[in-house]
Amino acid sequence: MRKKILIDLTNLSNPTCGFGQIAANYEKNASSFFQDGVEVLFLMPQKGEIKPQPNIVYIKTNKIYKIFKFLLPKVNVWHSTNQQYRYLRLTRSTSQVLTIRDLNFVSEKSSLKVMLKLKKLQYRVNHAAVITAISNYAAEELKKHIDLKGKDIITIYNGVERIDQAESIKPRFVNTDRPFFFTLGQVRKKKNFHVLIDVMKNFPEYDLYISGQDHYEYAKEIRQRILNEKTKNVFLTGTIKNEEKIWLYKNCTAFLFPSTLEGFGLPVIEAMQFGRAVFSSNFTSLPEVCGGNAFIWDNFDPDYMSQMIKEHLKSFYEDEQKIVKMKEYAFSFSYEKHIQQYVAIYKALLKEKKSYQ
Repeated sequence: MRKKILIDLTNLSNPTCGFGQIAANYEKNASSFFQDGVEVLFLMPQKGEIKPQPNIVYIKTNKIYKIFKFLLPKVNVWHSTNQQYRYLRLTRSTSQVLTIRDLNFVSEKSSLKVMLKLKKLQYRVNHAAVITAISNYAAEELKKHIDLKGKDIITIYNGVERIDQAESIKPRFVNTDRPFFFTLGQVRKKKNFHVLIDVMKNFPEYDLYISGQDHYEYAKEIRQRILNEKTKNVFLTGTIKNEEKIWLYKNCTAFLFPSTLEGFGLPVIEAMQFGRAVFSSNFTSLPEVCGGNAFIWDNFDPDYMSQMIKEHLKSFYEDEQKIVKMKEYAFSFSYEKHIQQYVAIYKALLKEKKSYQ
């Protein structure tokens, strides 16, 4: 009987967020890494178009699967690609791979909610055969808050799609007569975008475009500040198309990322693919993921942040060797490497080996 591996790609339901992009690229790239004799199943969101690939079985979610788990397929390896998974069927012959994205909720939620979420995560860790994390930072956070009961954590960095040669389209909102800075992410409090309003007061000759889902209360607060302070060079653009994102990366003078909570920090790597100067906060996973290729803010004093930008911007673009090195670093986060590391885990579990590294 053929062995079966199921990979949970239900994050495809939100394709503009980091989790959704990772799921999309896994779907696009994973099929070529599996050999004959193994049946691979992708668990997909109910809504959305499927582009069939050879040797892949597609299963769409259904709310009934949450109650009647036995209706889900029986598999040998089940990869939950996000610790917030909604669907899982474990049998005696099933080994679960659990990927930890972050423990941001520890800083974001009330103490009661944190306690409940940690209890739920502890339960999930207890039942997983292999635990992976998307950064060393995420792994250390898990060790700090969860009893691993002797289990190891394997760090496997996110793959980052190679987009530097992809098609780009100039967004209509861009004023091409002015140079601009760019930042990207859900406009939520943890992204800390509001500190850039004061920074931009020191750069009247530049515009700043903040792109990403902006239906959160925090986005309203930023818009209100822009209005109250009559800021003319900061713009919340909302969600943008992938081609527009690529154009903004390609043409921005610098990418600014003052986030305070990240499990990985995919946008900084994407910006590096284009040889853009990256300015990042010194929080959570970002120094690790930037790998010495970004300018790191140690605090959020606007004059300090502005001075760092002014000090390094010109010299950065004069150092061609530094830019080449940064691009090579960004390209090293390939999906080929990412998926191969997971395939090695799947194969080891199918053979019931104890070592997965």
